[in-house]
Amino acid sequence: MRVFWASTVGFCTSFFSVFAPAALGPYIKMKKEEGGLGLSKDSASLAGNLAVTGTILMRVGAGPMCDKFGARKTFMILLSIAVPGCVMLMCAQGPALFVLGRVVVGLSLATFVTCQVWCSQFFASDIVGTVNATAGGWGNLGGGITLLVMPQIMELFLSFTETSMSPAKSVETSWRLCFLIPILLHILATLLVSTGKDLPDGSYTQLENMGIKQKSSAQGGGLGLVKVGFSNTNALILLITYGYCFGVELTMNNKLVAYFNQ
Repeated sequence: MRVFWASTVGFCTSFFSVFAPAALGPYIKMKKEEGGLGLSKDSASLAGNLAVTGTILMRVGAGPMCDKFGARKTFMILLSIAVPGCVMLMCAQGPALFVLGRVVVGLSLATFVTCQVWCSQFFASDIVGTVNATAGGWGNLGGGITLLVMPQIMELFLSFTETSMSPAKSVETSWRLCFLIPILLHILATLLVSTGKDLPDGSYTQLENMGIKQKSSAQGGGLGLVKVGFSNTNALILLITYGYCFGVELTMNNKLVAYFNQ
């Protein structure tokens, strides 16, 4: 159950951080003299699009990483990647670093792969579907939570800063401080994941040293696995159907804030 909760919390944290910038969009898009970055509509859209692109590409790479290093270690790597990305967002003075920060943070959303792989390795076939659906579903909930919570966190920081700063400086300081929350969540989630095991019987290294588990290998290496995946009819059907539904989900999470802010 520790693996279940670590997977759920870790994946939820990734969703929270990936869409935190979108939740703070009304403030970040403000003109520089008002406390924002003065992002144009095109720059904001580009940041969201590239964040999604990075997520998709990283998910392709996360599978072979799980095979080689184990889902737990890959999970920790992906969660850790988001921390420097959040720092970039905090320090951004213009669209370039902001876009780069969103791309880097977006890579962590590949934790969906590690969440599903890790849970699948720990639960029996008669319940693993329920486990994966629950962990994945609660993880996805992070995209909605951040849209509700981050504006409230922004208001809290504004209440602390508005009495000692000019309105523009208060806004700028507050939205930058908001990114401390996802940074803290990623650190805590990484520590939680680190307390689990690679497999029910122990870590990859321990089992390989004992001769119980063989080191992962595949004909043609990582590219060979990708070739097999893209040549499998079932995999292609799942790719297309999941691509449509996941694409709609990411688009809505990026765009809904503008409607809630009216």
